[in-house]
Amino acid sequence: SNSDEDTKNIKAGYLIGESVNIARDFSNMSPNILTPEYFASEVAHHFKSSSVSVDIKNNDTLLSEGFGLLHAVGKGSTHPPVVITLTYHGTDKNEAPIALVGKGITYDSGGYSIKSKMGMQTMKFDMCGAANVVGMIDAVSKLSLPVNIVGVIVSAENMISQQAMKPDDVYTALSGETVEVLNSDAEGRLVLGDGVFYANQFQPRLICDFATLTGAAIAALGEDKAALFSSNADEDMKHILKSAREVDEFAVELPITQTEQQLIRNTEVADLVNHTNGQGKALFAAAFVTHFSEQTPHIHFDIAGPATINKNNYKGPKGPTGSMIMTIVNWLRQSI
Repeated sequence: SNSDEDTKNIKAGYLIGESVNIARDFSNMSPNILTPEYFASEVAHHFKSSSVSVDIKNNDTLLSEGFGLLHAVGKGSTHPPVVITLTYHGTDKNEAPIALVGKGITYDSGGYSIKSKMGMQTMKFDMCGAANVVGMIDAVSKLSLPVNIVGVIVSAENMISQQAMKPDDVYTALSGETVEVLNSDAEGRLVLGDGVFYANQFQPRLICDFATLTGAAIAALGEDKAALFSSNADEDMKHILKSAREVDEFAVELPITQTEQQLIRNTEVADLVNHTNGQGKALFAAAFVTHFSEQTPHIHFDIAGPATINKNNYKGPKGPTGSMIMTIVNWLRQSI
């Protein structure tokens, strides 16, 4: 009956709301407390008695397995980087999963490409993408959705020290490709490069990555809109944009073109470069990140704007928003 359906939807809405709040809580934690390792232990604790299994790769493992970009970003800090892998099986184990990858920079000073003093405030929010992936998987597991999900959170603190990476350095990615770092504040795309390549090893049907990535996305679209980029994922993109409209989240598709695909190779000393002095910086970042998924369908979500709001609105309090959790969960509920 209709009222059964209503009751079911109200219950689902309540559970999704809880998941959004979990993401907000993680995002709000002060960065002297929420280090990458503490983030990992809290996520493991959160999913302890759930249907989500948690695997944590520590710094030694990352080094030995070749996560060269993530390690490069994290090595300037006394708080080492981690990879958190979350696995949820809601259907036949042989069915290809959807991979959700989150940028978890627990603090972003900019490194040697240092931010201004005003630009540094709020950089505890540079892990909102990762927090939102935790929220998405939390909701999927509580709603027992019949889908397989792999979550990959790449977490590091981007700091300055004698060990820190510096402009002109070259590092070897998990993919085996070399990357010239021209800007240490373009660190999100580096950790995501390793995170996306790792996620691709699970042979997913689709990769979605979520990151507070570029000021350029805000310059293009304003602070209230997510910039979405498709690499071989036009059909999924259509459904996700529709889902965003249904749940009243503002998402706009921007292109990845040949221009950017050439620009990420604009280096004389490596395979790829992490920064361009030219135009189209949100597009450049999208091309860089999606490069590591190869032919796998991939949607890149640049949520630099909508990840936080600076005053209360009808959706919630000022601060982190849990951007795109409702869109993704709504899409998953409909598409399976």
